[in-house]
Amino acid sequence: MTSEDKCHRIGRRSFLKYSSAMSALAITGLAGCTGDSGSGEYPSGDLEYIVPFSEGGGTDTYARQVIPEMGNELDTNIEIRNVPGAASLRGTGELHHSEPDGSTFGGFNPPSTPVSAMVNPPDYDMQELVGVGAYARTPFVIVANSSYGVENMADLVSRYQSGDLTTFSGKSKGGVDHVLALTMQGNSDYDLAWENYVGYDGSGPAVQAVISDETPACISTDTAAEGAVSDGRVDAVTCLSSEGTSVFPDLQPVTEEDFPNIDYLGQLRRCMFVPPETENNVVQTLTGALESALQTDAIQDWSEETGNVIEYGEPQAAEDAVASAFEQVPENVDLDQVREASN
Repeated sequence: MTSEDKCHRIGRRSFLKYSSAMSALAITGLAGCTGDSGSGEYPSGDLEYIVPFSEGGGTDTYARQVIPEMGNELDTNIEIRNVPGAASLRGTGELHHSEPDGSTFGGFNPPSTPVSAMVNPPDYDMQELVGVGAYARTPFVIVANSSYGVENMADLVSRYQSGDLTTFSGKSKGGVDHVLALTMQGNSDYDLAWENYVGYDGSGPAVQAVISDETPACISTDTAAEGAVSDGRVDAVTCLSSEGTSVFPDLQPVTEEDFPNIDYLGQLRRCMFVPPETENNVVQTLTGALESALQTDAIQDWSEETGNVIEYGEPQAAEDAVASAFEQVPENVDLDQVREASN
């Protein structure tokens, strides 16, 4: 069975039939909360969780729901620290260079941060990070300032082709949003003819820029765009994943408008990691807490109310998501072109 097979979406309807089968694993994982880590009980103090993006984005939003519940499961405080910069490589670098004692863990979302590393290689190997687990899948969407009345992807393309709109935005240059924007600009079947790309330190700031009409449209995670769409400040234009989005269930994927499938970039796998050489019992303790946290009423209620999917994946699923990105992206993206466009 592959790690993908071992991932499962957690919801109330499936919980009863799955809980008995998983109870032994959950108990084993949580037993590590008070087990011997080789230097005393783990965790023996407060922990830190690094989010390599600004506040208000999708990764931050999920963290502020899931991490407190993990803290409850572990009976400790977990501080969330936002470390944006360098298209998420700065915070991921801090995670990589942290002590492998379980005091620091963090999250990023392949293929997003791996794309940043492929475009601008950092001084560390991201593939050395040890997976804690995966907890969700999140598609990218495009949103536009509501004053423009953009109806769908075809309408957005026509606005850029006519010169009515010229600036497009998303997360930092060299990151996955920029790569998506360049892909849609350079692909003749899309021909999204933007002239200027503006990058921000997360989907949250990018959506805020669209709200203020600093830029007319941007790529965002569906999670980060939810609030602005629900109160009418921006319009959801399209979903860049062929699977659609449960946050905006009526939003049409680009593939349903006969645009090419770009799923290799259009959807994130949300994952957690610890530094290289972290001991396995620490990993098992954290992944047990993650799995249990995702089953809590607080997380289940939030998921059902917002449409943000919760889907647990074991530690190997996180590592496989990183490896898959490093394999698939170079096969589909001209990285030299992206590097040139990022300068």
